[in-house]
Amino acid sequence: MPLLLLSPRAVEDGTRLADAAAELGWASRRLTSWRIPTEMETPESVAIYGEPLFARIVANQLGKKLLEPTHDWLTKVPHAFRRRTIAMHPFGQCAVLHYPCFIKPPDDKLFPAKVYASASDLPHRPDLAPDQPVLVSEPVRFTKEFRCHLLHGRVVSFSRYSRNGDLLISADDPDQTEAHRFCQDLADSMPRLIPPAVVVDVGLLESAHWAVVEANPCFGAGIYAGDPAAILPVLLEACRPAAETTFAHFTFPVELE
Repeated sequence: MPLLLLSPRAVEDGTRLADAAAELGWASRRLTSWRIPTEMETPESVAIYGEPLFARIVANQLGKKLLEPTHDWLTKVPHAFRRRTIAMHPFGQCAVLHYPCFIKPPDDKLFPAKVYASASDLPHRPDLAPDQPVLVSEPVRFTKEFRCHLLHGRVVSFSRYSRNGDLLISADDPDQTEAHRFCQDLADSMPRLIPPAVVVDVGLLESAHWAVVEANPCFGAGIYAGDPAAILPVLLEACRPAAETTFAHFTFPVELE
């Protein structure tokens, strides 16, 4: 039977996934640390859920890698689906950008992903290399945002998570049918760029157009009011033997003391 591994940090989403796993006949285990116990036997079919770094480190210990969208994924989405100018730039060139603009690093721990009013608002630290690629986007405002879990290019779970910039979760929104249709149209239009297991956020702009917000790894993304039973196979598909991965993934080993 498949095994669901959860982070030591207990959160409601993990509990919901564990309950759904039990109903499906899966095993589940909440680890007490980021190290796999030496005595623990793990089946070939493993799903991992928790903080992104936790999931990547645990997968590495199991000889697996996790499917993720590339950092520049959004730049490859056709303009008709993103409705704004988006490009990758070296961090060192951010001083000459036209502000305000939304800037996102490949790892949100480097600095916050948000709209910056000017270059002077960006962090200036020695660990931020000038050639570090960052995602730069024209600022837009979404009135609603929805999270969609996709498995092999099909939307299997979705939930509204934001309205007018505020966290407001709902599984019953009047625009949810349109949100579902838009995300599915996106996946159908670019099948080679959609990882087999991924989360795609879509939203309704102030202009009343639908647009992609971003794509995220499924193993660390909140499920909100989504269907945990439908999300479990997405997590399972994302955890692959290292030799089989073809999309972006965690590529360097981590040694735990």
